[in-house]
Amino acid sequence: MEQLNKEFNVPYYIFEEIIDYVELSAKGYSKYMKWENIKSLLRLAVISNRLTKEQAQFLEKQFCREY
Repeated sequence: MEQLNKEFNVPYYIFEEIIDYVELSAKGYSKYMKWENIKSLLRLAVISNRLTKEQAQFLEKQFCREY
């Protein structure tokens, strides 16, 4: 299995959504639908070859606050 290089470029539109999501989560707001939107953006980024599947999974594990 290949080691994931954690220094990859996140598309700006996903970066903005993750920042907004994390900030709102820190304030105690549940943003389940915003997270669902981020997951959709990640899937689209994989389809368009902007991210690898492993990179998208890494971002999901790092930033999801819905557990």
